[in-house]
Amino acid sequence: MANFDISREWVILVPPNAAHVRKAAEDLSRYIGLLAGMNGGYSSKAPVLADASGPSPPGSVIVLFIDDNDSVKNGFSWRAKPERIEIHGESGRGLCNGIYSFLTALGISWPGPGREKLPSPPPKKPVGSTPPAYLSFSLAADNASEPSRYEGSDPAAAPWRRFVPAGEKALGVILKKPEAFVAWAARRRYDALIFPLTVFASVSTGRKLRELKKSAGEYDIALEAGGRDLSSLVPRKYFPLHRDFFRMVEGRRVKAHHFCPTSPGTIRLMETEGGRMFRAAQEIKVFHLWPDKGAEATWCSCPTCRAFTPAEQNRIGVNTASDVLSVLNPEARITFFENSDDGENIPLRKNLFKLEKLPEEKDFQIR
Repeated sequence: MANFDISREWVILVPPNAAHVRKAAEDLSRYIGLLAGMNGGYSSKAPVLADASGPSPPGSVIVLFIDDNDSVKNGFSWRAKPERIEIHGESGRGLCNGIYSFLTALGISWPGPGREKLPSPPPKKPVGSTPPAYLSFSLAADNASEPSRYEGSDPAAAPWRRFVPAGEKALGVILKKPEAFVAWAARRRYDALIFPLTVFASVSTGRKLRELKKSAGEYDIALEAGGRDLSSLVPRKYFPLHRDFFRMVEGRRVKAHHFCPTSPGTIRLMETEGGRMFRAAQEIKVFHLWPDKGAEATWCSCPTCRAFTPAEQNRIGVNTASDVLSVLNPEARITFFENSDDGENIPLRKNLFKLEKLPEEKDFQIR
């Protein structure tokens, strides 16, 4: 276990042309200053940020490295020596993750947006001890490493930590204080934030989302669209006049959950409504179209759909959405989810990626 001597005059060397790491580097400086000021009588001056392309200053340094500009990768590593800390990132996103991993190892945590928790200082040693023990913080690990597990270039398949807000209440809280939320997400090492398609398509929330996207870019966090949104491509408002768009149960059309994926009218509607939503999120690279929660196997039993399993109907639906998106945004990708292997008889479009596990939906409060 290594110690971090907070009493030293540390200098943080920041890579040039790495604006998306600046916020995290400023956090690193501020928290070291807070730790240094936890006891009276010693300097609480935060480390200076210096350009790493210049000559290395004498004394204790924290050196930040970026391996390349592949923002799909999120891996990092760091190691601590008495007078030199090195934090490596496979990309800007990886370096941000490495910085917050190091701060976590010092005992700093972030229970929620707008909240932070600093460690208690170690007990003082008798007068005359050198160096004073309460100026030295034990690291939880002296060589933390979390390299990327992904070697491709497609963000939809990357093993990122993705944040999904749990419901409209959590979403509303996020959009009211986007900067506080994004800072918390970066500190908790989230690589991507997922927001419903309807948020992008709305005039009021779309504006707030653009503000959030700007803040996310300062930490190199990706913005993604969708979630449990496959059903949103067939809006429920069409049920009274177009019941054939919706699924059949025991001979009757019902509005709840999913739709009739084989109906020609459903396909035309997905082209219209899906196209409108995809155009509203035209800058997004990754979309998520997952089935309704708790109703993954709840699909249509009309005479045509009866020939297909629920998983196959799910694939027919996401294939239709994929065809719409590929025309509007050929570079974009879609993730989908199925809870059985019964759909493998339906080939998938090239821009579709199957998730083995869905991200957990989160709820919280912002102070």
